[in-house]
Amino acid sequence: MKPQQTTEPLVASKPVIDYNAVDPVLTHQTAEFKHKFPLTSCKVDPTGTHLVAGAEDLEIQVWNLETKAQRTLKGHTSWVRCFDFSQDGKTLFSACWGGEIKAWNLTVAEPKPTLSIQAHQGSARWVRISPDQTKLATCGNDLLVKVWNVSDGKLLHSFAGHERHVYAVDFHPDGQQLASQDLMGTIHVWDLQTGKKVRSIDAGVMTGYDNKFAADMGGARDFKFSTDGSELASAGITKVVNSFAGVQDPIIVLFDWKSGKAKAQLKPDKTFQGIAWGVRFHPENFLIGAGANRSGKGELWFRKPGEEEFFHTMKLSTAARGLDLFQDGRHLAVAHSDGAARVYRMTEKQPV
Repeated sequence: MKPQQTTEPLVASKPVIDYNAVDPVLTHQTAEFKHKFPLTSCKVDPTGTHLVAGAEDLEIQVWNLETKAQRTLKGHTSWVRCFDFSQDGKTLFSACWGGEIKAWNLTVAEPKPTLSIQAHQGSARWVRISPDQTKLATCGNDLLVKVWNVSDGKLLHSFAGHERHVYAVDFHPDGQQLASQDLMGTIHVWDLQTGKKVRSIDAGVMTGYDNKFAADMGGARDFKFSTDGSELASAGITKVVNSFAGVQDPIIVLFDWKSGKAKAQLKPDKTFQGIAWGVRFHPENFLIGAGANRSGKGELWFRKPGEEEFFHTMKLSTAARGLDLFQDGRHLAVAHSDGAARVYRMTEKQPV
C-alpha cells in the first residue's frame, strides 16, 4: 500500500521580506552628518554620492555619503538657502542671501567657485537648473526672476512683474515655462521662448499679516513640480498670528498645473504650529512634506493622491528646515536646526 500523499509542507516557510519595498510608515533614521551651526537647507546629488547643506554661517558643507568624508566650501557672503545639481552630479549650484549665485566643481579635492554671479540686489533666494542643463533660474528680493546661461553666466532673461520679494522658482519639466512665487503668494508663469508672462496663479492662502510686527509674512519655503509636470507643490505658512514667535500654521498647497487651481491644502495636526519647509513628489505617487514646529521639533508628512489629509506623520526630535529625496526613492535627507543633516530610509529595517 502506497503512503498517503500530502500537500502540507513539513516545515512552515518563513515570510519573505522585501527590505527595499517603500513604505513611509516604516521610515527610520540611518545616518547623521553633523555641523556646528543650525542648518538652513540640504540637497542630494542625482548620483547619490554627495549630501550638501547650508547653515547659519557663510559656508557649504559637503559629505560623501559612502565614506562620510566632509569638505567645506567657502566663498559666499551670507547664508546659503538653496542648492541645485547638474544631472551628472559633478557641479553644485548655490544661492545665498547676499545675492550671489555660485557654481562648484565637486570632482576636485578642494572645490573653488567656477562661476560667480551677483544675481540680485538683496537676497538670491533660489536657484534651479533647467531640464536640458543649459540655463539657471534665480529670484530674489529685487522683485526679479532671472535666467542665466550655465556655461558663461550671461543673463538671458530678466522677468519683472512681482510686487514683493520673490521666494522660489522652478522650471516646468517641459523646459518651456518657468514658475515663480512671491511673498504674497502670487505665482507667475513665464514663457522662456517669448520672454513674457503667460498667466498668474493665486496662492494668497500662503500669506498673512503679523499685527505685532506690522509686517506681511508668507512666500514659498519650497517649490516643486511633479515629474510629469501635471502638479505644482508649494510649502510655506498660513493663518499668521505672530510669525516671529512661530504662531502660524504650516501648509502645503498642491496646484493642478493645467487649470492653475489649488487641488489640495494640506496641513498637519492642529497642535503643530510653525513652517512647512520642504515638499517632494515620490516616484510611487505620494507626496512628502517636512516642517518645523515653534517648539523646536519637527515632522515628516506623507500624503496619498486624492486625499485631503496626511496618512502618516513621523515625529522628529528637532526642526526640519530642508528636505530632499534620493534618486533611489528609498531615502530622504533632512536638514535640521540642531546642525545635523540626517538620512532616513522608507523601508523595513534590515537585520544587523
